Amino acid sequence: MKIVKCAIVPLLFFALFCSFDARAQSEESSMQVTVKVIMEKLPIIKREKMADLEEKVQRYVNEKKWFAENDLPPFKVAIQLYLEDQPSNIEDRYRCSILVSGPDVQYYDRYAVFPFQEGETIVDDGQYTPLKGLIDFYVYLVIAGEYDKIGYLEGSLYFDKAKAVMGQGKFTRSPYFTGWDRREDFMQKVYSKNYTKFREMKDYYFYGLDYMSEDKKKAKQYIVKAMEMLQEVLDTDRDLEAAKKFIDAHYQEVIDIFKKDKNKKAIEILLELDPDRRDVYESALE
Repeated sequence: MKIVKCAIVPLLFFALFCSFDARAQSEESSMQVTVKVIMEKLPIIKREKMADLEEKVQRYVNEKKWFAENDLPPFKVAIQLYLEDQPSNIEDRYRCSILVSGPDVQYYDRYAVFPFQEGETIVDDGQYTPLKGLIDFYVYLVIAGEYDKIGYLEGSLYFDKAKAVMGQGKFTRSPYFTGWDRREDFMQKVYSKNYTKFREMKDYYFYGLDYMSEDKKKAKQYIVKAMEMLQEVLDTDRDLEAAKKFIDAHYQEVIDIFKKDKNKKAIEILLELDPDRRDVYESALE
């Protein structure tokens, strides 16, 4: 039986300032997306040509049907695109760095190139384009992470979708395959045994959060188990960015749950894994 859990929405990792208010993807969607396009490094003529790109990307992500089923608690996604000119005599091209943030994940990628012509639209017509592929890849990763919170490896479908986009990106024409080798390396990590354990850890953690109102003792056991699994994950790969971002988003949550308990093992594990916040953890352990 699938148990659907209600995730606590953590703080976003960066403040996003937009020229317009965030809008829901649709009345039925649980995902709210905000978009910011930064064009300071573009020549003036290119800024004029791309003046409405922010609105076009916002419309695209709002109108695209991302979910097989709309069964997620509400969450936010923020997208920033940093554009630079990529000179070409054939078409208007842009180098792009992208920053995509979800409730407890953040992806930064500075290895993208895409073409975009004045008057061009962005539509979800099933055809791959380098800009859509870049956006789709990272939004699917965020969605996958959110689905992992509501059930055991529930995000697999959306990791598969991101992998499919990656496959298209690898075989697009030059120079638009730029960066997809790095994204392929990341997807290989996602399908590794250690990353799968990280995803399993999230299932324990969010199940524990959801169970707090019914049985606090049992719920805390699940959360302690999650912290033990997180320790195993980081013992295997200290550079796993997803695990670090998870700690950034949830360390205070763990402290609040266990600071008055006699058993503070969960906090002790975080102290070992996250020494930069030593003072915070030691205060909670006193």
